[in-house]
Amino acid sequence: MKKILVVGQGIAGTAMTWALRQRGAQVHLIDSDAPTSSSRVAAGIINPVTGKRFVKSWGVETFLPAARLFYKSLEDYLGISFWHETPILRLLRATQEANDWSSRCGMPDYAEWLGEQADAGDWSPYLHPGFSFGEIRKSVRVDFSQLLPAFRSKMAEEGVFSVQTWSYEQFDRQASVFDALVFCEGWSAMNNPFFPGLAWQVVKGEAFIIRIATESGLNMPREMIKKEAIIVPMGDGLYWAGGTYNWTFDDEAPTEGEKEILLGRLHDMLAVPFEVVTHRAAVRPATKDRRPFLGRSPRHQNVFIFNGLGTKGALLAPFWAQHLAEHLLNGAALDPEVDIRRFSN
Repeated sequence: MKKILVVGQGIAGTAMTWALRQRGAQVHLIDSDAPTSSSRVAAGIINPVTGKRFVKSWGVETFLPAARLFYKSLEDYLGISFWHETPILRLLRATQEANDWSSRCGMPDYAEWLGEQADAGDWSPYLHPGFSFGEIRKSVRVDFSQLLPAFRSKMAEEGVFSVQTWSYEQFDRQASVFDALVFCEGWSAMNNPFFPGLAWQVVKGEAFIIRIATESGLNMPREMIKKEAIIVPMGDGLYWAGGTYNWTFDDEAPTEGEKEILLGRLHDMLAVPFEVVTHRAAVRPATKDRRPFLGRSPRHQNVFIFNGLGTKGALLAPFWAQHLAEHLLNGAALDPEVDIRRFSN
């Protein structure tokens, strides 16, 4: 039985730990408990069709079924529910945008993913007039606020989790105890000396928790809605609302500039008052080629990385964690599309 240390307990580290344990490895998990971890700020949305051109997410036909099975196994293990299948109501205002949507809906390979709606359903009283509506099917919210602390608590109960800030000076001591180390550190891995030369393109995002005013007799909407921002029902009248993309930033703190941008996007959607309860920010560990980083360090035989999930961590983490676990434990070949050796030249 291999003894493995996983560094970092965002969605990447959580998925990696579970994938290794499912295959019989003895895993110890450590995390610095940073409140600005991108997984802690994210809503955990799986959106199968994204972007201005309404294109299916990379590999969604493969990754989504894998994610469902993976998260359902975790739900059973933890005894909680955090996998919530709910459509996304896509708000369409410009005529060209609506026409492009209709065109996509007519394509055979998009029929199971997209549809058109006559109205906004329970959202109708909350929205400005003038929108037409599309439906993104097979979308999911993975509630990280339930999953991550529950998994941490379970690992702590079993004596295999520690709150610990990793120091690279500890490496020799840790390497003598474990058969392998897997770094799942988020964007701080840009400074990891074991993985030089990776093509990072990290992006800062900001989000709110908002409370939307609800008149007596109105139903609370359950669908996620999206235009330039996305609004996600969380229960008790609260909604996650995000996010923004900032490629140049000084720190991880929320900013007034991004706050105003996000407020403008929400006011463009919502015709009712809302209150900003919380304003948070985090840096997403994105990559220049929009593919994850998996593989062995060029500087040490028993050091691995699982990172670079960017904005799609909820979708990508299960499939690729299992892929890396098979490589690490059973010698399976890594897919060249995600193998960090793609940067070796």
